Amino acid sequence: MRDKPLVSIVTPSYNQGRFIEDTILSVKNQDYPNIEHIIVDGGSTDNTLEILKKYEGTYNMRWISEPDEGQSDAVNKGFKMAKGEIIGWLNSDDVYFSRDVVSSIVEEFEKNPEVDVIYGDGVQIDEKNRIIRISKSPEWSYNRLCRMCFIIQPSVFFKRRVIDNDLLDTTLNYSMDYEFWLRLGQRYKFKCVNKILSGDRFHKKMKRIHKTAQRKETEKVISSYCRLVPISVLSWISDQIILGITKRIYGIYYILKIDSSNLTITFEIDSRLAITNRTLDLPSILNFVGKLLKREFY
Repeated sequence: MRDKPLVSIVTPSYNQGRFIEDTILSVKNQDYPNIEHIIVDGGSTDNTLEILKKYEGTYNMRWISEPDEGQSDAVNKGFKMAKGEIIGWLNSDDVYFSRDVVSSIVEEFEKNPEVDVIYGDGVQIDEKNRIIRISKSPEWSYNRLCRMCFIIQPSVFFKRRVIDNDLLDTTLNYSMDYEFWLRLGQRYKFKCVNKILSGDRFHKKMKRIHKTAQRKETEKVISSYCRLVPISVLSWISDQIILGITKRIYGIYYILKIDSSNLTITFEIDSRLAITNRTLDLPSILNFVGKLLKREFY
């Protein structure tokens, strides 16, 4: 284990007792031997602490529970506590998808020492761990990132030098990850891997359901980083259509090759996935036209 770099996984937590056990198991069940899991809890009042105590000592996990200033502050605390050469950020309602996620990321960094940030694909899961969509990430392009946030937050890993120099903006409540990618994209080398790395959970209490507030914050972030980046209607349309079709085909393909024995937790594949995975149906077409008319190029 001495020749294996330490990988630190940082998990911010607050009243996610319904899901945090899956998050823990998805780290605990990794086949990579040198991981530390740091859970920074904001003083949960549900059963979160009971679950943390249950797994304390069963793998290399340490946790704190104290008031904080929000999710970004909790993540930054975890980054500062991390001792690893490679860092992952996994929220307490998300999971790593397969047992070889961390080992595959370490291998990619070793093969590409000039790379600072590695990101990959993901699945969307619901409250019952049903896979409802498979999301394919495109190759790195800063211009495209200004048009749309295509990076799946729990499917990202960083070199230590990244968080030694850059932390999350604690003034942001919704778009802190998007702002982070835009900031890092100006300074560091990114690489996309063709592998599903995480399960990004969608549920009723998630912050992303506050679309109006998130939209305003996202507009502010884009104006800060992308004012000088040329964004044409044609390039935005190309992103939407080409990536939409690619995601659909990739989703169907990946369903057929999923090895359930290699998954970190038990997932259920929704039989409707092939239809809902960014297909060009009437609702998605109307949504697309609406965004185009409003010039929402992200």
